[in-house]
Amino acid sequence: MGISPELRAALRNLREVRSGEPLGELYTEAFAAWRERVADALDSLAVVLVYSEDRQRAVEESEAVRAEAAKIRPQLNDSR
Repeated sequence: MGISPELRAALRNLREVRSGEPLGELYTEAFAAWRERVADALDSLAVVLVYSEDRQRAVEESEAVRAEAAKIRPQLNDSR
């Protein structure tokens, strides 16, 4: 079984987004926004994954990444 074009595109997108991590910018708005982009890429990947276990894992990782971004933003407001 080959990889569908949709799955290939979603995997490529996830790799590109992950490679865009803002270096040296932990717990900044740029980092939180990047984590949101990672979550979006994981959501897109979950839709095209073949196996339900993989889809579930991608959704769970997306939720964890969004929670991390949500936790960062209030800390940014407190430090202003």
